[in-house]
Amino acid sequence: MKVKFRFGIKSYSGTLDELNYANYEDRSVVIGRMLPTNREMTAQNENLGSKSSKISDFYLGTSDGYKADLKAYAKKMYNLKAYKNKLAGSGYTAFIKMMWAASQIVTNPIDIDSLSIDDLSMGSYNDISSVKTAIDKGFLPKVDGYEDYTNSIGE
Repeated sequence: MKVKFRFGIKSYSGTLDELNYANYEDRSVVIGRMLPTNREMTAQNENLGSKSSKISDFYLGTSDGYKADLKAYAKKMYNLKAYKNKLAGSGYTAFIKMMWAASQIVTNPIDIDSLSIDDLSMGSYNDISSVKTAIDKGFLPKVDGYEDYTNSIGE
C-alpha cells in the first residue's frame, strides 16, 4: 500500500488500527504495513537486539569530540554519490555502519558481544580510535577532508 500526503505534511510515522506507517521524506511517500501476527522473539531477534543495545551503550561512552567528528563526517558521507538517493543518516548511523564493518574483518575483528566502555581507556579499539583511522582501515568511505577527523574515541 502506498499512501501520499498533501498539504505540507512532512512526516508521519507510527501505528494506527494495527497498521504501521513510516515516512520516506525524499520520496514524499508514507509506507504502511500490517503488524506481524507472530510476535514471538526469535534467537536472531534477541541477538540483533543485544548487539544493537551494546553498540548504543558503547556510542554513549565515546568522547564528545569523536561524536562531533562523526556528525560532521556523516553530513559529507550522505552527500556521496553512492548515498545520494538513500535516506540520510546521522553520526550515530555512521558509527553503526563502522562498527558492523569492523566486526566483519578477518584479522582481529571487533567482537560486538563483548564491547566495553571500560576498554576505551586501555586503547583496546585502535582500528576505530578516530574517524580518520576507521576510514583509513576501510570501515567507512572516504570523503573530502576526512584527514581532519582525528579526535580520539576515548576521553
